[in-house]
Amino acid sequence: MNFGWIAEPAGSRVAIALAAEKRRRRISPLAVLLIAFLYPVLLGAQTNFESQLQNHYQAAQQAQKAGNYAKAEAEYEAILKLQPDLPEAAANLGLVYYLDGKNEEAIKSFLQALQRKPDLLSANLFLGMSYLRTNQYEKAVEPLQKAISLEPRDPRTYLNLGLSYTELGRDEQALAVLQKAAELFPDDIEVLYNLGRVYTRLMTATYKKMAQLDPDSCRYHQVMGASFELRRDMPNAIKEYKKAVEKNPDMPGLHYSLGSAYWREGNLDKAEEEFKKELKIAPENYLATWKLGNIALTRRQYDQAFVYLKKALQQRPDLGQAYRDLGRASMQTGDFEQAVIYLKKVIELSPDEPSSHYLLAQAYQKLGKNSERMAELASFEKLKKAEQERMKPPGILAAGPADETSEGGPEEPSTDAP
Repeated sequence: MNFGWIAEPAGSRVAIALAAEKRRRRISPLAVLLIAFLYPVLLGAQTNFESQLQNHYQAAQQAQKAGNYAKAEAEYEAILKLQPDLPEAAANLGLVYYLDGKNEEAIKSFLQALQRKPDLLSANLFLGMSYLRTNQYEKAVEPLQKAISLEPRDPRTYLNLGLSYTELGRDEQALAVLQKAAELFPDDIEVLYNLGRVYTRLMTATYKKMAQLDPDSCRYHQVMGASFELRRDMPNAIKEYKKAVEKNPDMPGLHYSLGSAYWREGNLDKAEEEFKKELKIAPENYLATWKLGNIALTRRQYDQAFVYLKKALQQRPDLGQAYRDLGRASMQTGDFEQAVIYLKKVIELSPDEPSSHYLLAQAYQKLGKNSERMAELASFEKLKKAEQERMKPPGILAAGPADETSEGGPEEPSTDAP
């Protein structure tokens, strides 16, 4: 049996109601192509009873498409009076009630349909959504789970089930549902958004528990430092990271975090000191190695910069920031051919990052390759404009201190050759 799905704004908090303009759109019916309607027609021997059923059905379809839900309800009710044991007709009536905002009536119709046909996908899905609309989250779980078992390729079902678990305070179960949805629908923005919300809730609950257990612990001060760093509040981030280091100076990662906060603040001497301490504890920390190379580049200590940056790439061959800084160092030392190689690698790793195209254009300019230079400048302008467009909407969170992707840090030397 074919089901025409109703498009809905998945992931809204509770109501998940259709917008008025969506109500005016053509909505495909849940396709109650009943044999009782079709078989006599095919034989050319339709009875008066069957003709009545078909007429009511067609009238209900037309009314539903026109957004005349009262008329559609009346026609489906007439069908059920003539033949009460049609679960699809009960499901279609429930759908019209749902679209008309009559949630209690919709629930009764879906339950009626499921009494006769428990595996009716549409009735299970919209029964769960009707329970959500009426804040009956516990009741929503079972029909939504059933809908997923019947049709595992509809993201809305996962979103509504995840929302039910969230409202019930069962975040671990919500996480499992939304992680599965993210595997099935990796490019669905609503799935990713709701998954992120659950991660945030779990993170907040975890940190709250840490604060309750030991608010003066090394790890709690580290968490607080990261929170301040995320908000670009470097003085307070440094204060918290210092407390963490005092509690456990030999713990891997703490000196790096403190050094990174100094680095972002522009205090390169203290940053260098902390990064070197980190490497004594954890020599495999390629980010500390890269940032020491970046500091050397900023100070125009190119020989030292090359050593650190190449070592960082030995530890992490896909570290784009190290390739970028090697490209800059190569330009500073006049090796523009090598700079092109490094910068092309950056673009290969992060093709949508604008600044690397600009640097590559400068390298091509030094090599006298004007057509290549113009192509890279065009790419830079296009990507920069796209980046600005992405940042236009309000409420965008500031980028966090994820050094693996961030381009932040102290101002670096000019790319013009000395």
